[in-house]
Amino acid sequence: MKQPALKANERELIKLIRFFSKRAERLMEEGALSPEHTQLTNACENLETQLITHATNRDAILDKRERLQNIIEDNAQCPKCSKADMLKRTGSTITERGWKCNTYKCRRCNITFTWNRPNNPWHMVEFLEAYIQELQQAMAVEQNQEVVEQTEDAIVHMNDSLSRLRPVLEMSDEEVDALETKEREMDKLIHQFKNYLLIEKIKLDTYPEESEEN
Repeated sequence: MKQPALKANERELIKLIRFFSKRAERLMEEGALSPEHTQLTNACENLETQLITHATNRDAILDKRERLQNIIEDNAQCPKCSKADMLKRTGSTITERGWKCNTYKCRRCNITFTWNRPNNPWHMVEFLEAYIQELQQAMAVEQNQEVVEQTEDAIVHMNDSLSRLRPVLEMSDEEVDALETKEREMDKLIHQFKNYLLIEKIKLDTYPEESEEN
């Protein structure tokens, strides 16, 4: 099974937890495991399980988010030669409407340009909503019935796409918001438990010296 990606504070705490687990094993072998040690060991094991579960869940949510961000295919074309075979993506930029769009260089024409469509589904929803409004306004003054019917069909298809895309994006946003809340909770718990274990570790490190003096 693939191990989840752990943050630095999670790795540090798990290292401490495993130190106490090994210490508990040794005390058990010596027959010196006190109820206090047993309680601490159980708490450590439970927290490590909780950390791994949280990290696994975080990986799944972020992986799904990344795949969702990449569902938009640009199909960009050079505005000068109208071809795509010599395009190289150079980055992205934010348009005046706040949409994130990819920038390209056409190596045939030696020009750079920003593609006129967003590169992510969240901004694509806004783009389609604005485009539908423009089509409806144009359709209101269009005299050619065939053009009107074609535009109506296009609007139906776009609205259908939006009705399927919006719930997916809303669910992803809710998952990410919940994850961020959980991350703050876990960071607080990790900080508190790590400080507690560091104090306990100091006690254990000084214990043999005290025993020798006695």
